[in-house]
Amino acid sequence: MLFSQNIDPNQADKPRPFVLLRPFITAWQWLVPPTQAHRDRQSTTARVVAISSVVIICGTVIVLGFLYAKPIQDEYQNWQAERLYKEALEHTNDKNYRAGWDKIQRAVQIAPDNINVIRLSAEYLTALRQPESIYFLDQLERHGATKESDRVLRVRALMTLQRPKEASEVLEDMLNKQMPTDTLMKLAEQVWGKSQKDAMLTKAMTNYAERHPEDREHALRLARVQIASSKQLEVSDGLRLAWKVAEGEDDLSLKALELLDSASNLPPDESKKLIQRLRNHPKGNGWHLVAALRRQVKIDPLRRDTLILEAATLAKGRTRDDLVPLFRWLIEPPQNEYLKALSLITEDEAVSYQPLLENYLTALTALGRFSDLERLVNDKRVAAILSRTILAFFRAHLAYVTHKKPEETRAALISAKNASDIEHRADLLQRIAGYAEERGHYDIAEEAFRAVALNPEHERVGFDGLIRMTKSNGNTEGLLASSGEAVRRWPDDSRYQEDFLYANLLTGRDVELTLSQVQKLFELQPKDYQRQLFVALAYWRMSDMATATQYLNGMDLSNNHLTPGQQAVFAAIARDSTAENAVDVARQVLRDIDPTARMLPEERQCFTKAAR
Repeated sequence: MLFSQNIDPNQADKPRPFVLLRPFITAWQWLVPPTQAHRDRQSTTARVVAISSVVIICGTVIVLGFLYAKPIQDEYQNWQAERLYKEALEHTNDKNYRAGWDKIQRAVQIAPDNINVIRLSAEYLTALRQPESIYFLDQLERHGATKESDRVLRVRALMTLQRPKEASEVLEDMLNKQMPTDTLMKLAEQVWGKSQKDAMLTKAMTNYAERHPEDREHALRLARVQIASSKQLEVSDGLRLAWKVAEGEDDLSLKALELLDSASNLPPDESKKLIQRLRNHPKGNGWHLVAALRRQVKIDPLRRDTLILEAATLAKGRTRDDLVPLFRWLIEPPQNEYLKALSLITEDEAVSYQPLLENYLTALTALGRFSDLERLVNDKRVAAILSRTILAFFRAHLAYVTHKKPEETRAALISAKNASDIEHRADLLQRIAGYAEERGHYDIAEEAFRAVALNPEHERVGFDGLIRMTKSNGNTEGLLASSGEAVRRWPDDSRYQEDFLYANLLTGRDVELTLSQVQKLFELQPKDYQRQLFVALAYWRMSDMATATQYLNGMDLSNNHLTPGQQAVFAAIARDSTAENAVDVARQVLRDIDPTARMLPEERQCFTKAAR
């Protein structure tokens, strides 16, 4: 009676729970009484079971948390890192490297063991020439995730860190374990140089070719290496192998014909055979037809005009893609057949296809048809298919050739440079930089070359132009910065060393250290008058006039060994020298210097000082 009566009168009016839920509710209330009355009537057994359940549940949660909290955290962090990695990859593909590097750094902090993050970090650090790249590549090894591309990256990283011996060992191990690929061939030339590369690659590739005679693609790769060799026997073997691959009518045979066409000294009978194959190959196109025409003109120059007419005839009925190489061949030297090229297509055909249009505008420029050129450059149809960079470039050239105000040419060149920056066109930036340099817009050329230097494929050309332009602009600080960075990247190139050391001496920086370095350069080439002047300049900076005078003696300034600015430095040192005829020597040197010549500010100061 006591345990069966209803102790909660309020429940009488409430509907009873669903029948299937009642056992669970009853069990729950038995363990966890809902009211004080229930708790008072709870049995000892129920209390023990309830307390035990709580202890077991809490213990289970603690144990599971101990076992799975870290894996769950790692999985979450790995998910965050993967998301950042994908964002970094998008930035990288868009060439927004700064944003990509920021994302990958955050990913490394969140999940340092993520394979994708480690690999992309290694790629970035290799491009930045940082020693930490080797650490991340070692991490890939530790995780057992190293791919062939990672080993290639290790070789490149070691080369950028000036560790060629280790790079050579890694590359040699790769060549011994796998078939040489185009990537490995290019890498081998960077590591070993052409001669050693050819010897190592030829040996490895020949062994592979002997084991796999059915592999025509590898045979063509071996033929390419052998034809590029300096050994005539290997060249002959390469030609024979290329002709063997060229048999047939597939794409690979066409590539073999292209390789044979690149050979400089084919025998006349093989040249005639190659011409016929290039003209008649079923996979051939306009580029192969032009290659055959070039070779025919070279073999039989007296038939040049006939072959040009034949090219014009062959162009009829050709596709636009086939017309491009024919058109370009006609307008390039030594043909210079601009009128014949223009006769191949109409203006409407030109403005409907970008590759044809660019060559069409070039032909108009060469013929001096500037009114037609200006009309087309301002045509909406042209603006719709030409990139902003090329359009601005043609406008700059049009302003120049039509003798408009220099400000118009400058404005168009600046627009072209800015557009190529946005479009990431390093090739066009290089053209713009060279064009600006030729026409005296050195400041624009300097900025364009600076942008070119940021592109890994064109950085050498970019630095060469940047150093040249900083001199033309009188930008000594820019010369110091660019030549210093070039020395860091290519420490074995003495040109960059000379520019950097000379800029240091002109500005009076680290004179004692620079003196020892220029003396070493001078000892390597004691007949180099520029290096001799550098040593004299260093001693002059240190106020050791007796030694500086000794280095000036015997220098010949009659053969333009020195630039006008360097001649001014010579005159200033000679003016302060201990020689009896110091003033006369300085004046004689100054007479041969054009006062309007471009000089660095420090060189101009020397010119002024020597003229007093």
